[in-house]
Amino acid sequence: MTGLGGREQIVQASFSVIIPAYNASNVIGRCLQSLLNQQGQTPFEIIVVDDCSADDTIAKAEEIAHGHNNVTVMRLDSNGGPGIARNEGVLKAKGEWICFVDADDIVESNFLETLQASLDDSPDILAFNSSLYDAETGNSLKARIREDLTRVEGADRLADYLRDRVDRSVIFHLFRRRFLLDNNIMFRGGLHEDVDYMFHALMRARSVKSLDRQIYRKLDTQGSIVNSLSTRHVDGFFDALDAMHALVTDTPMWPDLKDPFLTGIINVTASRLLRLLPGKVVKLEDAGKILSTLYGRVVRSMELAAIAYPLPVPPSGFRTKYRITFDAFMNGMEKGDSTEDMLKVFAEIAPKLWSCYDLHHSILLGPGEVRTCCKRFTYEGELKGDVVLFGGNGKDFEFTYSDIKQAKDALFLEINRDNSDECRGCPFLKFEDWGRPLNQGVKYLSFEHHSLCNMRCTYCSETYFGGKKPAYDTGAFIDTLKDAKALENMEYIVWGGGEPTVEPRFNDLLSKLAEGISNVKQRVITNATMYSETLADLLRKDQAHIVTSIDAGNSKNFNEIRKYKHFERVFENLRRYAACSSRNVVIKYILLPENSSSDELRQYADLIAENGLTDCNFQISCDFKTDRVTDDQLVSIVELHHLLRIRGARLIFLDDLVWQRILTVTPETLALLKSRLEPLVLETAFEPVHSEGVVVWGIGGQAQIIRRKSQFFKTSKIAYFVDPRPEMIGQRLGGIEVRSPHSALSDDLPIMIGAVQSAPEIYDQIEALGISPQRILQKVIL
Repeated sequence: MTGLGGREQIVQASFSVIIPAYNASNVIGRCLQSLLNQQGQTPFEIIVVDDCSADDTIAKAEEIAHGHNNVTVMRLDSNGGPGIARNEGVLKAKGEWICFVDADDIVESNFLETLQASLDDSPDILAFNSSLYDAETGNSLKARIREDLTRVEGADRLADYLRDRVDRSVIFHLFRRRFLLDNNIMFRGGLHEDVDYMFHALMRARSVKSLDRQIYRKLDTQGSIVNSLSTRHVDGFFDALDAMHALVTDTPMWPDLKDPFLTGIINVTASRLLRLLPGKVVKLEDAGKILSTLYGRVVRSMELAAIAYPLPVPPSGFRTKYRITFDAFMNGMEKGDSTEDMLKVFAEIAPKLWSCYDLHHSILLGPGEVRTCCKRFTYEGELKGDVVLFGGNGKDFEFTYSDIKQAKDALFLEINRDNSDECRGCPFLKFEDWGRPLNQGVKYLSFEHHSLCNMRCTYCSETYFGGKKPAYDTGAFIDTLKDAKALENMEYIVWGGGEPTVEPRFNDLLSKLAEGISNVKQRVITNATMYSETLADLLRKDQAHIVTSIDAGNSKNFNEIRKYKHFERVFENLRRYAACSSRNVVIKYILLPENSSSDELRQYADLIAENGLTDCNFQISCDFKTDRVTDDQLVSIVELHHLLRIRGARLIFLDDLVWQRILTVTPETLALLKSRLEPLVLETAFEPVHSEGVVVWGIGGQAQIIRRKSQFFKTSKIAYFVDPRPEMIGQRLGGIEVRSPHSALSDDLPIMIGAVQSAPEIYDQIEALGISPQRILQKVIL
């Protein structure tokens, strides 16, 4: 090793910046200038360690070092990799603090000044943030690389590190030099040497702090180590894994780190496999050779850690994308599948991730908070759902569409790392090619932005009737949606939560949205205690529909359940709304123990007929707080459905809360129901078997859950699905073809509407096509 530049009078530099360089002639000048142009008076030295370059890196570095007494240039006698070069730099360094900068990167002008100001409590390691730029164009690729800074400080940082939840790059960290030397923390030779180095450092550190400032600029360079793949890269990563295992295997930490270590093996393997697919990563060797090397290293590392394959399925049934890829690889190698066949499997997996419709397409405004979903589910005995993105601290706040996109991106990432407790066990998650959240704008927009209400329903909560005024400017948020052109693909707009019509700005906000997206009906969930002329006008124009719960057959029980005395006023307003457009009115009945008697249900059905409301649509629901629909509730559902149908109700449907909570219907279930129903109901209540086939109009969650749970579809076959979206036509669901709405004109098959919120609109579509409503199944389907 030869020292080629710098002056020995540097003795007490606060920072030593070490730059390993190999064939870096065309970038070393840019890197050095970014350091020499630092703001402030922070003393520092720069140590360039040339790893036996074959170009004129040394000459370029020496040229710049001339005249700067804080720059030292060294040359190694043989090529050992960036880790060995860094080791020599650390031994040469005189500063109290060590940081590593890659020769093809640069730092911001306030890099050292910012670090200096953050060292008051002198941690062993300081983690900081960085940004990503394209090396060729200079364009920003990612404004903020790190999302792990809270974890790197945490007590579980080693487990998080093994699970790839903590950044492994030494270049985004500052180290106390004495700490490194005292603990003999050194880089090994080869590639990906910083992976086990960072683990060793985090393991030994007594204090780790973080600084959420983007002071390092990572330049994405074609052909760099991170953008290349070979057997040498595979060996480098697995050498790191084995080195980390050696550090902890004989310590008390190992039992707690064994599962995270397995996750590390899975993640390293899968990430290398996906890099074999076409893309910017340069493959330096044949894919078959890389697969063979990878398989050998996986088997060896698992044997060292005493981990057997095949791996058990997680208790939740959830497997990350990397776990799915890993299992496909291991199974393929053990079966002797060809390289070509395995690459095809990886290509099918590559674009897919876990998400749900709401996370990717919805914005739900809650009282004092913004939610990512309005679904509720039970997992391990706990009621979960209504996942909050931000807010909820009781204070007023403002936000934009951009803020929501950023929060959804973060949650999307955590779900796919299996690190989202709030979404774990959610039955609505699907492994599909979703793209990024809101990449198509907003499709579902829900306004529950206050809890002002004039009812106190027994099944409700203070979340919806607590009297909280809006904590943010809903109109200003709507403006940010319009400015971002985020409403162009809108499918649903829902007003709910507290009573929408009592909020002073309701009519203005309703009109504001209608002006921008007149082709989408706004769905207003209202108690109908007040009459809105603005809403009535939108009903007439077919730009809105309303949903009103009644939940009782007489005024006394209505007052008991809904805590509102003016039962007649609700029916009066419903008559006025129905006169504007009855097909845009949905009347809902939430079945509870106190409103499910046969007498009560008959009284309610009579009231509907007496008030001339049978041309409306009718939704049967249940209390969302219950885990399952009981046999008693099923009897009431069938009875209510029958009572409304024989009085001429236009459309009756069971909502998603009911179907989510119904257990799979068996012949025994139907036999029990039939034994408890009155003969007149029994004769005409249930939809008979349709062996010739049924058309299911809709392919969403409701259609699929009915198909899966009902006994009806055990005996009645599905001829085909109907969906109007061009991209879905011709697809197959469970082997059954999806066709266009016009396909139903060519046959006389019965039609089942497989939807909830859009059920009345589908009914309208069927009528508009000239298809007889008599084809629509109207009896109970269970």
